[in-house]
Amino acid sequence: MKEIIRKEVEKVLHPAVELRHRLHEIPEGSFCEEKTANLIIEELHKIGLSAEKRIARTGIITVIHGKRPGNVVALRADMDAIAIDEHTSKPYASLHKGFSHGCGHDGHIVCVLKAAQVLFTLREYLAGAVKIIFQPAEEIGSGAKAMIEEGALDNPSPSAIIALHSWTYLGCGIVASKPGIVTAINDHFLVTLKGKGGHGARPQECINPIVCASRIVQKVNDLMKEGMSLNNVDSQYVISIGKIHGGTQANVIPDDAALEGTIRSKNIESRENIMDIFKKAVRDICIQESVEAVIEFRKYCPSVNNHPVLYELFEKVADDLLPSGTWQRLADSSMGSEDFGFYTQKIPGLLIRLGMGESSPPLHTSSFDFCDDALGAGITILAGMAMKASERDFAI
Repeated sequence: MKEIIRKEVEKVLHPAVELRHRLHEIPEGSFCEEKTANLIIEELHKIGLSAEKRIARTGIITVIHGKRPGNVVALRADMDAIAIDEHTSKPYASLHKGFSHGCGHDGHIVCVLKAAQVLFTLREYLAGAVKIIFQPAEEIGSGAKAMIEEGALDNPSPSAIIALHSWTYLGCGIVASKPGIVTAINDHFLVTLKGKGGHGARPQECINPIVCASRIVQKVNDLMKEGMSLNNVDSQYVISIGKIHGGTQANVIPDDAALEGTIRSKNIESRENIMDIFKKAVRDICIQESVEAVIEFRKYCPSVNNHPVLYELFEKVADDLLPSGTWQRLADSSMGSEDFGFYTQKIPGLLIRLGMGESSPPLHTSSFDFCDDALGAGITILAGMAMKASERDFAI
């Protein structure tokens, strides 16, 4: 069977690269993946699969039915891009100014689409069913929750769900995973500061919220260093500020300023602890500066918790289908987040890392591009996991 899977993967590799480049040219923001969704539907129709009506605005679901009784397993790909310009000079670089596939979702889509093609071709050997889920808005941490709320895990209900994600800390085409927690909890915060504006020539008559904001930025930097230096890895945390706004003119002190960022933690206890520390630090600085503060936690993304039985299956499938030395067990979890965690709160799941090359530019940068040479490994591991997990005798 493994030779049959390998041959089918080999057949789809060249068109997979071409399709990945087409998707790379049309990056779209969260919940706005219209061109992307249309291209996915077009490709599903070419395979011979029908696409259910869109859910969560641009989300797409289709189901591949095997010829034998078995389990229902889901494969999930995220579709959205990040809001930064691309600077790669590739011939297939982004045609959409202000957006790029700097997180590799174009590659994720292709890995799942081509795994679906392999599974559909081999449906005579397939047990149960494989549910294929294309999800919007992973980058803002909202897409998985919206898909679940609109029935992505219903009719048929999968007993397990599998996804992969680009990873720049592994050689190109290396797949890796681990049991248990693999990503961090992510809380998105907004701090709004209210001061007293006035003329830039008379700051003594004002309460400058920008001064207060700058002190908060420095304090957050100190807290971040403390969080990463903790000896207990499970207690470590990261706080980062990615957006700051205040003022409209150089010679005017504004009334208001605002800070946005994220707090990332590895478990509920450390999450509650650092959120309390963060809120107290902000309030203490605001009292000292006579500034009013409103602290809002606007979004929450749970950690991804890999099921140990699915991880055991990953090792067996990778050993069976991939060349020697092309899979690894991850040593530790990441401080990055993935809204795939909403799925693993509901059903057993597994997130697999797919290596982009150790010299690859980092994710979420204008110079990142998915490694085409990793597509074969991504397609293979997804198709193989789906075939094994859908077998009637596989139980979690």
